[in-house]
Amino acid sequence: MVRVPTYIPSVDKILGGGVPIGSTILLLTEPGAGGPEFLFTSLVNYCREIKGDLPATSGATRPDMIYYITPKTSRTQFVEMMKQQFSFLNTIDFEGEILDKSVIHMDVGDVYFARTIVPLSWYSTKTIPEHLMDLPPYDDYGGLAYLTGMVETTKENSVVFVDSLTPYLPYFNDYEKWQNLVFLMYGLSRAAKKRKITFVILLTSDILPESREISLGNAFDAIIHLVWQKSRESMSRQRQMYIEKFISVLPLLSSRDIATYNVSISPETGFEISNLRRVA
Repeated sequence: MVRVPTYIPSVDKILGGGVPIGSTILLLTEPGAGGPEFLFTSLVNYCREIKGDLPATSGATRPDMIYYITPKTSRTQFVEMMKQQFSFLNTIDFEGEILDKSVIHMDVGDVYFARTIVPLSWYSTKTIPEHLMDLPPYDDYGGLAYLTGMVETTKENSVVFVDSLTPYLPYFNDYEKWQNLVFLMYGLSRAAKKRKITFVILLTSDILPESREISLGNAFDAIIHLVWQKSRESMSRQRQMYIEKFISVLPLLSSRDIATYNVSISPETGFEISNLRRVA
C-alpha cells in the first residue's frame, strides 16, 4: 500500500505512516475544534521536510505537491496568516523557494463571489471593466463544479486541501442539487484513485441534517471527527479526535489505535494528538 503522510507525526504513527494514496478524507469538525489547524500543520511540516528540518516519514512517500484551495484568503493574506502562526516559515524563503513550486495556494474567490452581491473590491484587485471583460467560469454551485475540474490538471501524487465544503452548502438546498453534490463526491473518490491524488476536505459538523451528513460521508474513504469534549469534573473543554471510518486502513489498526484522542494546538508544533482516552 503506497501511503502519503499527513505530516502530523502523532496521526501518522497510528495510521502506519500515513494515508493510502488517492484517498478522499472528510475532516468533520466542530467550530474551533482544530480543522483548519490540521491542514495548516500538515502543510508547514511538509515544508519542514522539504527543507530538511524534519526527517522523512517512515513508510510513506512525500507528495510531489500540496494544493490549498480556498475562497477565503488571497495569496498575500495566506502567507501572512501562516507566518504569524508558524515561526518556522519566517526562517526560510517560503515565498521564493516553496510557494508556487511545492505548495500551491489557489484563491478561488473570483469564482465563488463572481455573481454575488459582494463588492468586487473585497475579493479582487481588478477594476470593474477588467472584471466584466474577463468573467471567471461560473456554475450553479458557487464554483464547486469548476473547482473539481482541476482534478484533470492536478499533478499526480499530490495532496489537495479544500479548506471547507461548508461555504458551498447553500447552493445545494433543494433535493436535485443535493443529489448532484453526493454524486460529485462519489465521482471525486473514483477520480482521486485513478490519478493518485489525495483529498482532505473540511466540513463543519451539524450544519447538515444528520441523514444528509451520513449520505455525504458515505462518498468518502475516510471520516475523521474533531470535536469538543466537556469535562464532567470541571467547566473546561478538551479538543478530541477520532476516526469514524477509513477504508483499507481501519482493519490494519490495533484495537488500541481505534480510539478517541486528545488534541492539542500550539504555536510551534501546531496540531497534535495524545493521551488515548477510550477504546471503541
